[in-house]
Amino acid sequence: MMKRIVSLLCGILVASTFVMAQFPEDALRFSTLGLGVGARSLGMGNASTATANDFSSSYWNPAGLALLEMNELSLGLSHTAYGNNSTFLGSSESFTNSQTALNDAGLAYVVPATRGSLVLGLGYGRQADFTTGLSFKGFNPLSSIIQQWAPDGQPYPADITRAEALLLARIDTVSGTFVSPITNNLTQSGKLLEGGGLNYVSFSGAAEAARNLYVGVTLDFLSGSYSYNRTYREQDLANNYSTFPFDMTSLTVSDIINSDLSGFTAKVGLLYKFSPHGQLGLALKTPTWMTIRETYSSDATSVFDNGDIRNDPANGDPGTANEYDVTTPFVFSGGAAFTMQNLTLAGDLEYTDWTQMEFRNANARLLGYNTDIKTIFRPTLNLRAGGEYEIPGGDVKLRAGFMYLPSPYDGDPSDFAQKYITGGLGFMVDQSILVDVGYAYGMWDTFHQIYAGTYTSVEHIKTHNLVSTVSYRF
Repeated sequence: MMKRIVSLLCGILVASTFVMAQFPEDALRFSTLGLGVGARSLGMGNASTATANDFSSSYWNPAGLALLEMNELSLGLSHTAYGNNSTFLGSSESFTNSQTALNDAGLAYVVPATRGSLVLGLGYGRQADFTTGLSFKGFNPLSSIIQQWAPDGQPYPADITRAEALLLARIDTVSGTFVSPITNNLTQSGKLLEGGGLNYVSFSGAAEAARNLYVGVTLDFLSGSYSYNRTYREQDLANNYSTFPFDMTSLTVSDIINSDLSGFTAKVGLLYKFSPHGQLGLALKTPTWMTIRETYSSDATSVFDNGDIRNDPANGDPGTANEYDVTTPFVFSGGAAFTMQNLTLAGDLEYTDWTQMEFRNANARLLGYNTDIKTIFRPTLNLRAGGEYEIPGGDVKLRAGFMYLPSPYDGDPSDFAQKYITGGLGFMVDQSILVDVGYAYGMWDTFHQIYAGTYTSVEHIKTHNLVSTVSYRF
C-alpha cells in the first residue's frame, strides 16, 4: 500500500466534535509550486531556467532579466479548469472546478550603463493555485463513519462523541461499551471544493557580472488564501435501520476551512552564454517561511424516520481559529538552451527534497507530523522540455513542450506523476507590443481516503491551464 495520509476527507475521521484541520498534506500543499508565470514559459513546457528573457525571468531565473535591452511592462491572465473522474464502491462520479486569476504584472527597468547591464524589476505573480474538486457516491455494504466515532461494543471515552451527540449511539453503563448498531449497508456520498491561491510581490535585480555571465536575485513577499468546503452524507435508502431509537434516515457532515497565508522567500540565479547559440542556467529557490492563519468549523445533522432532527453542535459551529508556520524545501533548478537558426530547444531539471518540509510554532500534535513527513515523502526530480520556432519572414513564434512531475509521496507509481503537454504562440505588434498565449493539458491519477479503511478507487485528473500575456517594451 502506498504511504499516504490523505487530508481531503480526513476531517471525518475525528471522534470529537470538531475537525482536526492540519495534516502533512497541508505542508505539501503550501510547498508545491504551480505552473508558474508567463505564457511563453508555459508554451515551452516551463523549460525556462536558461531561456527566460522577459519579465517572467524574475520567477524562473532572475539572472535572465539582465538580457533585456529595453524596459518592459507586462500583464498576464490565467484560467484553470480542474476535472476529476472518481470511482467509489463501483460507482463513477465526475466533478469540475475552475478559477480565473491575474497571472502576473510587472515592470522591468533597464538602468543606463556604459558597460555591462543592470536591470531592476518590480512585480506581482501567482505562485500556486489550489483549485480542485471531488465528487463520489456509492452503496457501502461493509462500514459506516459512525463506527469511527463510536465502535459498537467497544469501551467509550470520558468525553461525549459526535455519534452520541447525534443520537446515533448510546452507552451501556453496565458493560462500559458503546451501543452503536448502525454499522453498514448505507449509501455514502460527498462533494469537495478547494480554492484559493498563493500570490507574491517581487523585487528583482540582475546584472552582467562578467562577460556573458549574468547574475540575479528576487525577493518574494507572499500572500494568499486557501478554502476547503466538504459535505459528506450517509443515507439509509434501503430502510435497513427502522427500529427506534436508531431509525436513522440520513447523516450529513459539513466541514469548512478558510486560511490566510503570508510568507517570504528568495531566488538567486546564474545564466552563462557559452556560445552565440547556447546558454546554461542555474537557479536556487530558498525555503519559504510561511504563516497560516486558519479558521475551521464542522457541523453535523442526523435525521430520523419519525422526523426528528439532531444537530452537532446544537447551535452551529462558529469556527475555531488556529495559527502555525510551515517551512518549505529548497528548490534547485538547472537548464540548457540551444538555438539553431530559427529553432530554440530547451530542457530543465528541478530537484526538491520533500522530506525537508516542516511545521513550526505549532501544537505538539502538529509538530509530531514532522516525523511522519520524513517517511511519507521523498525527493523528486522534475523534467521539463520545450521548443520555440520562429516562422521565417514574420514575427510569429510557435511553441510546444512537455512536463513530467513525479509524485512526492514515497511509493507512488508513475501513473501518479503529473504530466503536462503544452503549446503556445507569440507575435509582435508594432515592434513594441508582444502578445503570448500558452496552454497546458495536465493528466495524472490519484486516490483519497474517505475514512479509515475506505478509499476511492483511482481518480483520473485532467486539467486545462491557459495563460495569456501582453508585454510592452519601450
